[in-house]
Amino acid sequence: MKLRQVASNLYALPLGNVNAFVLVTDRDGLVLIDTGAPGKAEVILESIQSLGYSSTDLKSVILTHCHPDHVGSAGALKRLVPHACFYMSEIEAPIVEEGRKPRPLAASPGLMNKLLFAALVRDTPVEPVTIDRKLKDGETLDFAGGIKTILIPGHSEGQLALLLPQHGGVLFAADAAANVMGLNWSIGYENLQLGIRSLQELGKLEFEIACFGHGKEIKNAAASKFRSKWPS
Repeated sequence: MKLRQVASNLYALPLGNVNAFVLVTDRDGLVLIDTGAPGKAEVILESIQSLGYSSTDLKSVILTHCHPDHVGSAGALKRLVPHACFYMSEIEAPIVEEGRKPRPLAASPGLMNKLLFAALVRDTPVEPVTIDRKLKDGETLDFAGGIKTILIPGHSEGQLALLLPQHGGVLFAADAAANVMGLNWSIGYENLQLGIRSLQELGKLEFEIACFGHGKEIKNAAASKFRSKWPS
């Protein structure tokens, strides 16, 4: 898969219909956000090598939520890079550690969302993986310039967004929203109303760039676009 440069030290890694992200830091090695569906671990490491790094440079893996298209390759990747520290919210971590099925989703309103939901959402088994550090809402991580964790329930109860302070603020929105055919909500939610409230809360933050699990990045004035789409 070809990496897509988002900012000077940030790359999107398309893994089928979902994005992972590679953040390059001077002191803390490489940070990977999400791992894609099962079978993508080798692709991730090959992509890292294409940037001129090796698997030993991957120090941190942050999983945004428990759905198979985001954590499916975490177990295989952990075997390949056992030195890396795996992070996930304390709410979602037990699901992936025990290999349990995620909580059920319902399709978002609209015919296109319903069609995409029926075509794309699969009950894919996921290999269990140990989470080294379980995260709470509102933490500031001690690497990569201080990534902040933001609990954004709705699509998944314990889903985390991440806010990187560099580049005027970079929001990793996970599946709180998508930007496939323009900025919109995700194709499915556990609780749509809670998901909309999470999007309104994200719009109160300041960030120039927004990255999504599905769709292209917004590279300028992203926060104002969230506020316009989901006014509080």
